[in-house]
Amino acid sequence: MPHFSATRANLPAFPFEQEGVCFLYRAQSVLHAQIALIRVRVRGIKNYDFCLYQITQPQGYLFKAEKSTRPIPVGVLQQALRVLACHCTLVRGNLGAHMYQESPYLLEGAQLACFETFHLEIGFGSGVHLLQKAQHNPKQVYVGVEIHTPSIEQVLRQIELLRLHNLYIMRADARALLEVLPAQSCLSLDLHFPVPWDKNPTRRVMATRTLAHILRVLVDKGLFWLRTDSLTYFKQSLDLVLELESCACKIAKNAPAPISSKYETRWIKQRREIYDLCVWACHIQATTSIKNMCLETTTHVRGVPRNLDFVLKHRLVKGVDYFLHIQDVLEYAQLWILVLSLGDFGTPTNKVAVWNRESGVLEYVGGAPLNTQSNVLAHQQLQEILVEAL
Repeated sequence: MPHFSATRANLPAFPFEQEGVCFLYRAQSVLHAQIALIRVRVRGIKNYDFCLYQITQPQGYLFKAEKSTRPIPVGVLQQALRVLACHCTLVRGNLGAHMYQESPYLLEGAQLACFETFHLEIGFGSGVHLLQKAQHNPKQVYVGVEIHTPSIEQVLRQIELLRLHNLYIMRADARALLEVLPAQSCLSLDLHFPVPWDKNPTRRVMATRTLAHILRVLVDKGLFWLRTDSLTYFKQSLDLVLELESCACKIAKNAPAPISSKYETRWIKQRREIYDLCVWACHIQATTSIKNMCLETTTHVRGVPRNLDFVLKHRLVKGVDYFLHIQDVLEYAQLWILVLSLGDFGTPTNKVAVWNRESGVLEYVGGAPLNTQSNVLAHQQLQEILVEAL
């Protein structure tokens, strides 16, 4: 990931803008004297909003991305770091040389709601299966969800090269995304060769609650297709399906797939077993839907602002169905920048929030969390920590 170290840093006074990159402010951590956070905005097809760390080291400084706000494409980050490097001495690092290429096919969470129905693939990896399905069905919309940044950028480049106009990509934790998708919005849902997480099963995509949301978001008779080379994963998933009150499903072993990725081809040559589980949704009664896919990006928190000592004493809150962990607090003028982990214990969300103590405005850098129940509860808890109710 792009970064650089320098022996000296002579940055201009904040805010400043250079080569289309705006550096808004630099906030200092109240917990770690060596850590500062720089907020950055870059204008393009969309307005990129992210943060960089400036970490003081014995030999100088390290500049790198704050992970939860890291932009896609990575070239946006490289451009911001290159601008900072111009104001530093004896720079070493990994900044790259190419200019970033933006893509209109990279979606934010709320943008997915503009499609009435679509086909969804979770964890598309190299994208071979997803790309070919979109090519063969140009009149239907396909959406791929992935958390691995290199895979996302690789498939976005392929979309441009193949001139596809019906395929879109999202970076999101699929487990949280499924909770907020509109009911009966997916024509089909593919989960092919998910990471089995044998040593940490709680990180698997498949779970009782996830399966319930999969069947809720599928249209009536819509197909959920799990394909895996892990017998343990397959058996666990089949057990979850059989726990349903009623279901229509089909299983297969070593059945040929109409589209095979290079990894699957390699596994077949190695004579590894491949298992399929197909489940069809059946909606006997109407299903409820979510009004908004994301929390409000900016909210006004009313009340008397708490002091810093109070916030630091309540950095970790564990509820029955949610948690909130304020990992760091940084200060700049009237702003508190809060580095957060929040939401569900199994699917935590990492975000950076900015709290203006004078205006009462609370905003999330780079966009708000998904509107899951656990995220809502954590967001409400954060508001209570920041202000005392009138």
